[in-house]
Amino acid sequence: MPSPRFRQTFLLVLCTITWSSLLGGKESADLLVKDEYQKMVCTTLSDLEGFATGPQARVGLYGGWKEIRHEGTGFYRIEKISGRWWTVDPEGYPMICMGVNSVSPEDGGPDTLANEQTLLWGKDATGKLRKFGFNTAGSWSSSDVIRKLDRPVSYCLRWNVSSHYRNDRKKRHAATGEYPVLYPFDPKFESFCERLFEKARITNDDPWLFGHFSDNELPFREKGIVELYLSHPKDDPNHLAAHKFLQDRKVKKAGWKEDRDFLELVVDTYYRKVTSALKKNDPNHLYLGTRLHGRALQSEQIFVAAGKYADVISVNYYHRWTPEKERIENWSALAGKPILITEWYAMAEDSDLPVDEFGAGFPVRTQADRAKFYQHFSLGLLQIPSCIGWHWFKYRDSRNNAGIVDKESKAYDVLWKSMKQIHHQAYSLVNYFDHQQENNIE
Repeated sequence: MPSPRFRQTFLLVLCTITWSSLLGGKESADLLVKDEYQKMVCTTLSDLEGFATGPQARVGLYGGWKEIRHEGTGFYRIEKISGRWWTVDPEGYPMICMGVNSVSPEDGGPDTLANEQTLLWGKDATGKLRKFGFNTAGSWSSSDVIRKLDRPVSYCLRWNVSSHYRNDRKKRHAATGEYPVLYPFDPKFESFCERLFEKARITNDDPWLFGHFSDNELPFREKGIVELYLSHPKDDPNHLAAHKFLQDRKVKKAGWKEDRDFLELVVDTYYRKVTSALKKNDPNHLYLGTRLHGRALQSEQIFVAAGKYADVISVNYYHRWTPEKERIENWSALAGKPILITEWYAMAEDSDLPVDEFGAGFPVRTQADRAKFYQHFSLGLLQIPSCIGWHWFKYRDSRNNAGIVDKESKAYDVLWKSMKQIHHQAYSLVNYFDHQQENNIE
């Protein structure tokens, strides 16, 4: 595998190639590539010709746009309206999901329990998020704290289905964990999911719950997948599933076509069983998928299979300075569902935290560069009709400068100001970009 620095050098060229002409940029940010900073084009609000910054759009209780109202079901849902995918909030207002991951006190993570101290923290943190236009706490956020606030923000749950099942499976199958695979073919997998998701009944009537992630960055890989499953012992359900697949194909050895189609079968089986178990226990909320990343984003079969069952396709989207509009639209077309970008960020050297040891975000020079990148990247996402929003990774610094607050909970003011400008203009920007595209304005 190439080093992180090598990947960034390659992707610097790729970003230049995929630059969107609609957003011709004027600002720049310093990106660290091979121990040297290079200027990267950034488009900010001030660069948008003909866009007039106005007052914040009127939003409802959950952050949806009050200019338009559709049927409100009391829960979040997904709808395609005039060619653009939207989240529709519980009141019926279309909403762009603008969130941040790991909203949690210190390093408590999602398991932090509500008590007097954490509730005081939660009131302060969510108040700041709302003030600066965020409307969602993404994965790894302290849901027990958030949902018990007098005025919460919308939150997400993540279930870690695969790791929980892998631990359970080791009792029956010795080869469990030896290969980077999933186990949806096991006879016990679906009943395990049903038992796990019984806990979803606790929140199935909560309008503030945005939706469920079942897992994070699963090892979906295409090349050699049949052989990986065949490598299990002959009485293991993984081996049996791959063996039957080849028998049905009437081939003795898998080629690229078999790998492609077997991957689709794996993803289809996993998503089908997980969705069935989740919706049985919570029919009210969105299933947000598994936060696809890396190699998984190169396989069309994954999007086709996942789209049959998930309400939203979630993507952890790294190593792209500018969102690839055509690629994201293609993911959505394959799945027949909208795309939610669930991880992306930049980390700055002036935080005094390492920028080349931990994490997949872009290393930049200053917090001002992070602020420019936020506007540049989010403006790119807003012009993509299949994208319903994004979750920045993450709320608090830990090993690196991914956070929007430092380890002492102090906000990075220039970054927050940049975020606020985008969030408060987001719905006007959608109108602006849609008008540009309808009229083929470059």
